[in-house]
Amino acid sequence: MLQKLKRRCPSPAMTVALVALVAALGGTAYAAGQINGNSIMKQSIGGGKLKKQTLTGYQVNVNKLGEVPLAKRTTHTFWAVVHNPSGPGNATLTRSSDNGAISATEAVDVIFPIGVADCANVAGRNNDGTSPPQSGYAQTNVAAVNQNAIEVHTKDKSGDNEDSDFQLIVVCP
Repeated sequence: MLQKLKRRCPSPAMTVALVALVAALGGTAYAAGQINGNSIMKQSIGGGKLKKQTLTGYQVNVNKLGEVPLAKRTTHTFWAVVHNPSGPGNATLTRSSDNGAISATEAVDVIFPIGVADCANVAGRNNDGTSPPQSGYAQTNVAAVNQNAIEVHTKDKSGDNEDSDFQLIVVCP
């Protein structure tokens, strides 16, 4: 009979394992009951440890956020007015949304502070206020050598290349 009873007793290793399991579960349950949002000290949990979508605008101090580049604009909209009298390489930037730059060879490249390859752009042939307007149109492409530049070709009313003033607008997502 003693042998039957001995077979039913757990081994010492099993006893130690069960005691460790009970202690671990009891400690976790106690900690879960004792720690809540009020007991966490400010600045003690880094942003990388927070779950996504757990902070709202109420918890964020907007005054401590830095300025996002180009955030002063509702969209990334750039514009330029270019004076381009006849003759190679003599185009000048009359006015622009930024301190832009231009380079002129066969066409006029208007250079912006960010890449404009994925942006919508339109140019219109018009005067910059220094000369009378002429009939014709302007054609635009993203410059092949500079992803920050829009290449503008001005044409006369029959479609031939002709240097002329133009206005350019670029809207980026």
